[in-house]
Amino acid sequence: MRDPAGPEPRTAPRTDPHWRDGPWQKAGHRLTAHRPAAVGLTLLAALMLAVPAGLVAGTGPVGAALAAGHQSLSFALLAGLIGAALGLSWAAAAVALGERAERLMMAPAAALTGLPLALALPLAGGLLGPERGLAPMAAVSALIAAPAVAVLAREELRVLLRREFLTAAQAAGLPAGRRLRRHILPNAVMPLAAAAWTALPRALMAESFASLLGLGLPEGVTGWGTAIGAAARAGDGAALAGPALLLALALWALHAVGDGMRLAFTSGGHR
Repeated sequence: MRDPAGPEPRTAPRTDPHWRDGPWQKAGHRLTAHRPAAVGLTLLAALMLAVPAGLVAGTGPVGAALAAGHQSLSFALLAGLIGAALGLSWAAAAVALGERAERLMMAPAAALTGLPLALALPLAGGLLGPERGLAPMAAVSALIAAPAVAVLAREELRVLLRREFLTAAQAAGLPAGRRLRRHILPNAVMPLAAAAWTALPRALMAESFASLLGLGLPEGVTGWGTAIGAAARAGDGAALAGPALLLALALWALHAVGDGMRLAFTSGGHR
């Protein structure tokens, strides 16, 4: 017999509010709501699409400028990732070893961030000579970027370790391994990603400055700095405009996205 009340009405599937309003989604909304960061993300996406087109075209001022961007961006990504890994490891080791070791390890990082470290890359290029390779230049660029990453990461880790939920978890007797997996790592990912991002513009700036002087990328490898330097020495304004504009846009976009990430992801940016 049919139920007089009729079949139960079908309800639309509900989105899990925890997923919809989770920390990643909120941080993403804050990042995209920051207008310079949104514009920077758009510019970086456009460059990622345009640079391969320049490699295919390869002729004319525009194609040559885009092709040069492939070398500069690839180098900055490689050196930036290494520098970010070094900086994060530096900060994590300092915080984990206790306050005394932290002071000893972080004092050099804080001092180095106040120095013009970008000068170290052309110096290394001059010492290595014309036969310099990409690997040692990327290693020097990574060392240039690492101290700033370490300082920012250490500040975020210190703020995180003072959060109330970690104090409560420790008071409740939660083992250290479980506190690390369930509380520290999930809450540290976004702030540490924001700190790590700062390595990218630093690596790109150092490489471009050194290549502008002819002491950056190896001979035969043309980046934006190399193209700008060659065009300036030749007095070719048309050849100079393309790489100079693209380099300026890339640096601005990287800095804008980094500022947006710090506002959206870090503890001090959204209190």
